[in-house]
Amino acid sequence: MTRALNAGRTPRLAVVAVVACLAGLLPGSGSAARDQREARLGVAYDCALPDGTRQVDVAFDATFPARGAVGKPIRPVAVRVRVGLSRTVVEELLPEGARSVGGTAAVATTVAQGRERARAEWAELASPEVRLPARGAVEVGFGGDVPDVTVGAEGDVTFTVGRLDLVLDPDSSGTGADPASATRLTCTPARGADTLLATVPVAAGPTESSPAPDTGSATPDGGTSDGTPDDPRNDTPKGIDAGPRPRATTDKCPLDPPKGELDPERLPSPPPGAEVGTLEPTSMCAVPVGFATLRKLKSSAIVNDPRGSGSGSGSGSGSAGRPGLMHLAMRMREVRAPDYVEYDHLGLMQLPDAEGTFLTFGFQPTTAKVRFEPEPATIVNIIRPGRPPVTKVGYRQHLRLYDVRVNGVPLDVGPRCRTSRPVDTVLTGNYPVSEGGLLRGELDIPALTGCGADGEDLDVLLSGAVSGPGNTLKIRQGRVCGAGSPCDVPELPAL
Repeated sequence: MTRALNAGRTPRLAVVAVVACLAGLLPGSGSAARDQREARLGVAYDCALPDGTRQVDVAFDATFPARGAVGKPIRPVAVRVRVGLSRTVVEELLPEGARSVGGTAAVATTVAQGRERARAEWAELASPEVRLPARGAVEVGFGGDVPDVTVGAEGDVTFTVGRLDLVLDPDSSGTGADPASATRLTCTPARGADTLLATVPVAAGPTESSPAPDTGSATPDGGTSDGTPDDPRNDTPKGIDAGPRPRATTDKCPLDPPKGELDPERLPSPPPGAEVGTLEPTSMCAVPVGFATLRKLKSSAIVNDPRGSGSGSGSGSGSAGRPGLMHLAMRMREVRAPDYVEYDHLGLMQLPDAEGTFLTFGFQPTTAKVRFEPEPATIVNIIRPGRPPVTKVGYRQHLRLYDVRVNGVPLDVGPRCRTSRPVDTVLTGNYPVSEGGLLRGELDIPALTGCGADGEDLDVLLSGAVSGPGNTLKIRQGRVCGAGSPCDVPELPAL
């Protein structure tokens, strides 16, 4: 009786492991947010001004992995540095009559593990122009990509902030001051300030005796995946590698615009008396990156990892290791009325397959892949004088699960495991499409169907874990690029 009971529990445990893995993957890629930690720190800095030293309050925000592995990159994301400038400091640093201020920041960050130390330069953090108030203080926020850190040993890795270099560039248009003037400011943490931003525990990676898993379950195309893992021992550093990380790149934007028609159900009714015209579209592209959050499991995942960690094997996706593009047929339709302009575009999401590894039950590694099968998106951009522009992106896509492994052992979910109907997605933001900006939306994930092989039906368990309403998306669309050119990869939005 005991043997029969244990035998019956084993497949169920494997299925629960798959559920946990799928929760981290749908509908994004990368590490689940439950395996990430938000770090926040306020530090008083002493800054050298022309007339003496002034104290400035600086706030640091970043997201770190909750744990790391030897030889694997530790990736700080959503890095923000917020500098509070008192009115006295503003008047000392900026020319009289300045209306706004922007600039760049660089933070000298120390990465330490045991006795090892390395300097990670968090440079070229940029700020958009911030309008200066007529009186009072102003906060200037800087953000951008920072280098990955890789270590060659087990143990806690700490990130400590240090010297802060600022370049403040005022917009003095119309004041008679030189608009190209910029003020350089060097600041150091005040004596006794707590500068420890984050601690990431690092465990050992695979050992020599770790067996390579067998080939996985059938792919959506009916074949089998290679299943040969990368061996992290091939590139494990002996100390701490905190060098600058190359900026991610994309494939070139295709020369011809994508084919398809705008969805009439997603187009707003034209205002009375509006002129509606159909135009010859132009091929352009942009990169969307962000986070998806699953309500049931209170976990999030990266969508289209800007570091290019996707497998790149999805239908229509870019080259392996590169972020996917949103291919645009710009200005297929134009609507004009008094105080109203609307541009309608067609977009095709080309996201790479998601691939993730998770520790279920705290110890059992589980991996899986998800393929995105999108329909063309209808993108509406409305511009009215005196109001923020409005961008709305609407599209449908199936999500397909494949190549599932529990503790390295394949669990065959079959070649047709996917959502029973397309996931309807609507994202809204306040920005012009050409410039890029932040989009937000909510997803209702349908039940999964076709999951299982050899007579085993996994539909109910998988659907019960992830299907349902209230799942949120937060996506940053990058600036568009022209046909034949690669696109800039935007920074992840704050989680």
